[in-house]
Amino acid sequence: MSTAVDPTVDSAELDEMFADISRMNVPAGYRVEIIEGEIVLNPQCKVHSRIIQLLTLSLMDARGRDANVLWDVRIDFPGCLNGYVPDVALVKDDAEEDDDGRHDFRDVEFVAEVVSRSSRRDDFDAKLKVYAGSGVPTYLIADPKTGVVHVFHAPQNGVYSDETTYTFGNEVTLPSPELTIDTSDWPFDRRA
Repeated sequence: MSTAVDPTVDSAELDEMFADISRMNVPAGYRVEIIEGEIVLNPQCKVHSRIIQLLTLSLMDARGRDANVLWDVRIDFPGCLNGYVPDVALVKDDAEEDDDGRHDFRDVEFVAEVVSRSSRRDDFDAKLKVYAGSGVPTYLIADPKTGVVHVFHAPQNGVYSDETTYTFGNEVTLPSPELTIDTSDWPFDRRA
């Protein structure tokens, strides 16, 4: 039996952790997140970046240039210290930022992660649970190693009740937001 994630977010403690990270000498090309209280660094590669770019463009083509599409922007999620930096997030058009310039997790309509060798476990486990438990309507995982796109949808009782898979090269239908993503030019990365 699964239950929803504790709705509280400890932003103050996350702020302290991110402040500590900002004082570190994080190498260029790495994304830093806090997942279940652990500081996680994941290297970014060209394939990863290209899929993020293409997905972002698809969302903006469908929703307009003013769509609230974010990439590599911190969003705090409920649970034990989850300061995520999703590869791509779509936030409700009318969502307002808080005093620190961040969006509330309840305003996230869609989130996507592009799997890398180092992020595989978190993307398919911790983030899958937290996004579902937080009520994010749709979570897309793009896996450039296998060429498969997983679309998780309809969170109920802390888990996604629906999963559809697609292979790169096909159109991916998102149930929420209702739109189609063309993956015909998404690159593979057999090293991922």
